Amino acid sequence: MADPHKPTALERLSGNLTTQSALTVIAAVAGGPLAPLLPILSTSLAASRQQRRIEAELDAIQRLLAERPQAIENLSDEQYKLVNEAVLAVLQTTHAAKLKLLRNVVQNSLTLEGVQSREAMMLSRIIRDISAEETDFLLRTFQYQGIRILEITTDSKTNNDILNISPASSDALNVSGLLSLGLLTPAGSKIGDMGVMRFSGIVAKVIALLREPAS
Repeated sequence: MADPHKPTALERLSGNLTTQSALTVIAAVAGGPLAPLLPILSTSLAASRQQRRIEAELDAIQRLLAERPQAIENLSDEQYKLVNEAVLAVLQTTHAAKLKLLRNVVQNSLTLEGVQSREAMMLSRIIRDISAEETDFLLRTFQYQGIRILEITTDSKTNNDILNISPASSDALNVSGLLSLGLLTPAGSKIGDMGVMRFSGIVAKVIALLREPAS
């Protein structure tokens, strides 16, 4: 019979994190180095900032998970993969806005349902590589049926369902990024679809992971 006073694995981990750096714990579990690849880089101020940034973020994620023991206990294999991949992505992220998005992914993964194994792999790659700017663009434009890179002139025909983006704008770079991630795909060769890109089927789940969790 289990000793009711004996701490559980989660309690032991939580206890460890109150007395030692979350960075150290995650590094040991992940089996990967968090230090710069070249020792000389460890003397840089950037390396110190990165270590503090990662420690703070991992501590925040640990507290978030510790507050949801039931959700942790019931994680599916796919949810488990998404949480782990988001945490691993934290270790290589220097952008504060992207770190916040990864924390969103951890929290949203706990309640995301209906994810298949192959989808979990695709979502993991997308979450790792998508930038904060591309995420913001995705959230702003998902309402449109399509996107087109087009030099807008007074003679340009307008379609309220299609968002026209100037090739010289910063959003044109975001379109390129979403294309490379497979979140935008060419619409086809139908009349009216020339040059139009549409959101792929996995975008809804990407947004469900990246968006701000409901309070």
